[in-house]
Amino acid sequence: MILYFHFLLIISLIFQGCQSGNSSINTNANTTTFSGNVMTINYKIIIGMQLSNSDRQDVDSVLQQTFAEVNNVYNKWNPKSELSKLNALPAGIKTQISPELTKLLTQTNDIVALTRGLFDPTIEPLQQLWKKYLVQGQVPSQPEIDALLPAIGWEKIHFEDGLFWKEHGLTSIDLGGIAKGYCVDLLVERLNENGYPDVFVEWGGEIRASGKHPDNRPWKIYISNLGDTQPDTAITQLFLHDEAIATSGDYLQNWSIRRGDKVVTYFHIIHPKLHRPLIATHASIASASVVAQNCTVADGIATALMMFPTLHEGQSWIQELQKRNPALSCWLASREGPTKHLPTIIYAQMSEESHSSRDNRDLRDLRDLRDLRDLLSLLLWPCATS
Repeated sequence: MILYFHFLLIISLIFQGCQSGNSSINTNANTTTFSGNVMTINYKIIIGMQLSNSDRQDVDSVLQQTFAEVNNVYNKWNPKSELSKLNALPAGIKTQISPELTKLLTQTNDIVALTRGLFDPTIEPLQQLWKKYLVQGQVPSQPEIDALLPAIGWEKIHFEDGLFWKEHGLTSIDLGGIAKGYCVDLLVERLNENGYPDVFVEWGGEIRASGKHPDNRPWKIYISNLGDTQPDTAITQLFLHDEAIATSGDYLQNWSIRRGDKVVTYFHIIHPKLHRPLIATHASIASASVVAQNCTVADGIATALMMFPTLHEGQSWIQELQKRNPALSCWLASREGPTKHLPTIIYAQMSEESHSSRDNRDLRDLRDLRDLRDLLSLLLWPCATS
């Protein structure tokens, strides 16, 4: 019997009186909530006011058009999407790309540069190779990995003046690391442009808020324990001031593979410099949550933080990043080591005892945290497999 663990950091909205449904619209005294499921992922959008029937149609139109854009342009799982067509493009062949995809690729380029290549969507060929073997309880051979390396690297793709081309025919792109965050940004910005300044958007755990809650306060969220989404038992609560939060972790998809006398647990994120999936260990970063001004950047940085083998190395990197981006805040969690606190970084220990250590205080300014030791201990959730 091989024992392994799944960890889940759930970010939820504290909002009473609104039930999630399938493409439903619910209204209470001062908000209107749109909820449903798109591309197998649940979403919730709250407008900080009651809406007329025409306003509801307007908001719903923004939602449907934006989700359709994500599916038709950025979704690698849609074989007819614009991204899928680029992935199938032979080397050296130039093709026109839409302004929408150009905009996202430009933002992606900025995040690749910001993270110095730790976030690199061209890992898609390696991702497909490794998953092919991992689902069978195996790992690919080194020659198979080496054969793909000439196709890996953001510098292998080019886009300018509305044209796209790539240097290697096997080069392909997976924008999944930031696509949800980008969609959340599009929804907030488009709703703001349509005259709705007070908005809360959540899709698959990625969140961005603008304006204020109708109670004349910032939008409040909480980080809850797995299996217990009640606000009064949350690990912590915080307010978003025209900010976004995104989380990356090792718990979404993983495989335990026996290699010799050891069991190695790989998870779904590919390290672009090591050319393999990340390995979950007691010292590795199990979860990274990042608050930034927009969800695309938060998403990309959270993914990049997972590349560091220890909390200390992740801490050093994010502190350097904060010198140029002081608005960034983050939480890093591992399974071992004492819980530590820094002004803008919290280390949280994952342990079996952690569920008894909770602090539900309001966090009104993430950049002024002080004396919050043991604040973000996460619940250990064990699962067993043979």
